Amino acid sequence: MLSAASETKSKAAVLLVAGLLLIAFLIVTIDVRRESLWNDEAWTAWAIRSPYIRDILQRVEADVHPPFYFVLLGGLDRFAGDSVLALRWPSALFSMIGLAATYALGKQIFDRRTGIIALVLLGTASFFVYYAREARMYSLLMSLAVLSTLFYVRWREKPTLWRTVPYSLAMAALLYTHYGGMFVIVSHLLHSALTQFFPRTRLRTKWLMIPLPYIIAAILYVPWLPVFFRQMQSNPNGPLAIPVPTNWATVAALVLILTGGNWVLTIAPFVLGTAVPRLRQYGNTILLLVIWLFITPVGLLALNAWFAPVYQVRYTIGMLPAGALLLAYGLRFIGLPKALSSEKISAQFISSIGTCTLLACLAYVQLTMYPELWPAKPPWEKTIRSMINERKPLDATITDLAAYSPAAYYDRQLGLKRGIGLDLSWKLQPPDEVHRLVTKLDTEQSIWIALPVNTAKSWQVVAQLDQNRSVGYRSGLGNMIFYRFDRSSGNDLQFQFGERVRYVGGLLSDQVLSAQSGKPVCVDIELQTLTDIDNSFSVGLHLVDITGNINAAQWDKGFEPHKANEDVKLAPCLDIPDQVPAGSYHLELTLYNWSTLERLPVFETGSSKTVGWGDVLMMQAVNIEP
Repeated sequence: MLSAASETKSKAAVLLVAGLLLIAFLIVTIDVRRESLWNDEAWTAWAIRSPYIRDILQRVEADVHPPFYFVLLGGLDRFAGDSVLALRWPSALFSMIGLAATYALGKQIFDRRTGIIALVLLGTASFFVYYAREARMYSLLMSLAVLSTLFYVRWREKPTLWRTVPYSLAMAALLYTHYGGMFVIVSHLLHSALTQFFPRTRLRTKWLMIPLPYIIAAILYVPWLPVFFRQMQSNPNGPLAIPVPTNWATVAALVLILTGGNWVLTIAPFVLGTAVPRLRQYGNTILLLVIWLFITPVGLLALNAWFAPVYQVRYTIGMLPAGALLLAYGLRFIGLPKALSSEKISAQFISSIGTCTLLACLAYVQLTMYPELWPAKPPWEKTIRSMINERKPLDATITDLAAYSPAAYYDRQLGLKRGIGLDLSWKLQPPDEVHRLVTKLDTEQSIWIALPVNTAKSWQVVAQLDQNRSVGYRSGLGNMIFYRFDRSSGNDLQFQFGERVRYVGGLLSDQVLSAQSGKPVCVDIELQTLTDIDNSFSVGLHLVDITGNINAAQWDKGFEPHKANEDVKLAPCLDIPDQVPAGSYHLELTLYNWSTLERLPVFETGSSKTVGWGDVLMMQAVNIEP
């Protein structure tokens, strides 16, 4: 039986934890709808659109992630819809489960006070807050990481069947949520290998129970293994994200995010308190947290260096509770030893004041550094609303929206394509077909476009409209452009490469150039320098197929030094190899740094407003004849 005082403290702790969870929930959700969905979240919205689990699984199988989060979100989507709030609130819910589990784990391996401190640290971490607001699987990954570790600790303490089952299920769910979850399981196995298994259990029972949860988890995961191997074969270069190198800059960036840019505050508790002398008392526990903290980033960076570019900061979120618990341990024992305290001021009082002060500083640093560490998402909703507000109901619109893109998501929400429309997204049209389709809209007073900048047909549409129309509205975001072409004199599009070189020779032509395999194709290029140019740049002219993926022929030459405002004329000839098959191609012009291969961005500057058009300029459609 608990004493009255203990029961009162227990109830007070429950109320405190509930209050802290409520505050964390408010921090996470207060701005959850302010930012638009970005690319990955829009893919999530598309993946779960079908009412059939079979369709969701097929879409996920074609990606690089496992299916648990998407199936779960798809089920919730049937009741809540697919608004931004409906897509993101499950992540907030998962994050609260992870917070509560972190408190429970801290209480289990240390004490209640440490669990509460860990809850505050994790709940205010910018890393945690950002992904608790995102319609992706990362908050679920973090929650399952801490839940599986909690079940591991309880199972290891007393390996009964009733503790084996939840631990096995948590590990299986972890693997079905994200492949990075395997590192959490590896940390458990490594910890078990370095410490004594079940010290209070009979030897025969011990060796029966050690492999059981892992066997169950493996059996549950076997059905997905063939899909896993297919995904790895289909994506040998890792996920479709900007590769991050394995170097000290990457490590420093991770440390910056984890510490909020103030690493001194994170080591202060261990310097100012008695946490280090107590390591002997909590040796096995600290070892578990250290392994858990380091195994995920180290494992990902190792794979990134020696196997494929798989490292992304977000994939390490599973180790976040470990860092919070380690820091909470340091804060728990801050202050003077009892031997050095006076009669008037107790060591416990000093410890409480020091803990609260440092905890408040850490929480403040994390929350205030959020905008610096996590830039705002692209404003897709604002951009598309702006176009819709400018567009008349009967204006024609030419669109090419990938079904999984943010533009397609906000089209479904806001009606971007409502009215007269020409949808080009259903196939790869050759130039002559694009010309025929666009010609059908010649009688329209105004024609809007919402097109990606990285496809030949987009440039072909723009080339045709620009011949006899002027631009009355222009906007762009990411890889999309939003323009209105009105009846008027045309040819008012102007392009430049970064802030360095302007393209001035013959704006886009809607005529198709004929060529043959085995023979050269020659073009004239006219440029004008905007600033002084040194010899660190090269110009490239590439013959690319209709998909934009196959480079059939290319011409590259160093861009000689020039002063500002000089005219530069080039007359390159591409030798088309004999083996290039007949079909539709196009010529792309690029300007790039020859030492880094980084391309200068292409801007359209026909007015005071500058719009990004990717990093290639399409000069000419080319038809290779047999």
